[in-house]
Amino acid sequence: MKTLRIASNEAFSAMVAEDLRSLARQKEGALHIALPGGRSAAPIVDALLAIPDLLVRITLYLVDERLEGERNVDTLLAAGLKDAFDRTLMEKHQLRIPSPDSELSSEPFDRVYLGIGEDGHFASLFPGSFTTEGSEQVILVTDSPKAPKRRATLSYFGFETLAKGTEVFLLFFGESKREPLHRMLHTSEGPLTLPCAFFKELDFKLTVVTDLKERA
Repeated sequence: MKTLRIASNEAFSAMVAEDLRSLARQKEGALHIALPGGRSAAPIVDALLAIPDLLVRITLYLVDERLEGERNVDTLLAAGLKDAFDRTLMEKHQLRIPSPDSELSSEPFDRVYLGIGEDGHFASLFPGSFTTEGSEQVILVTDSPKAPKRRATLSYFGFETLAKGTEVFLLFFGESKREPLHRMLHTSEGPLTLPCAFFKELDFKLTVVTDLKERA
C-alpha cells in the first residue's frame, strides 16, 4: 500500500490524466475505468476531459447508483460528462451504470477510483456489510444507513473479481476523512467495521490518496 499526499483537486486531476496516458501507452484497445459518484468523481471527470484523444477507448463504470432522489449518474453528467457526450467525445454507451438485475462488467477493470466516506465506506458498502458469501457482481441495498435507502452497488465479490489485478486508488479528501484515513493507515481494523480495509486485507495494488497533511 502506498500513500500519496496531494495539494489540490487540480493536482489530483493532473495525476490521473498522466496515469491514464501511461496506461494507454502500455495497453492496446479498450480501457476499463471504475469511478465513484458524488463529489469524489469531479476531479476524475476533469482528468478525462484533459485527454480527449483517449476518450474513444475508455469505458467508464459507475460502481454505485442511487435508486431514489438525485442519481450519481447525474453528478457525473454535471461534472462534465454531459459536455463530452454533447461534443461526441464519448458515446453514452461508454458509461455503464449498476443495476441489481445484471452484471456491471464482463471485463476486468484497468483502474479503480473510489471515494471513501467518513465511516470508511466505499460505493454503498457500509460498516457491517462485509461478507465472503455471494457471487453477484451487483447487489441491491434497501436499507442504506445514508440516504437514500435504495441503491445498486458493486459488491465485495464484484470488486474482488474485477479489480484484483489492477491499481486501486482510495480517495480521502477533506477534514471529515481524517479519522478513517488514520484507521486505514495505522490500525489492523478489518472490513467489517472499516469497509475500505477490504483492499488492504486482500492485498490489492493499492494507493491511498489524500489532501490531508499529517499532524505534528
